Amino acid sequence: MSILAPLALLLALVSSSAFSAENNRNVSSVRWHDGVGEVLMRGEGTSTLNQDKVEMKGCTVYVNGQSYGPVSKSSEIKYIVSGTSRTLYVDGKVRTALSHPGGSK
Repeated sequence: MSILAPLALLLALVSSSAFSAENNRNVSSVRWHDGVGEVLMRGEGTSTLNQDKVEMKGCTVYVNGQSYGPVSKSSEIKYIVSGTSRTLYVDGKVRTALSHPGGSK
């Protein structure tokens, strides 16, 4: 039996584990450019842009304590502030706040 086959299998397992660990990292950035603010998040964490708090915890995304619903651990969260406009994107799609029972908060 050639030693190359088990060695190739071991290398494939180590490579896929490293790739998987890299994709599950928590990443967050905040930036301003030409009057537009942007939060970019992946994984659990909290970022603040002006007075807005964007948070992902327990596979749910929140803005200022208001739930915007469930997300996967690998989802990309983008929050953009431009003038009076505030928009949350989950994996490139606009997400609106969930309404509370009995009306809005």
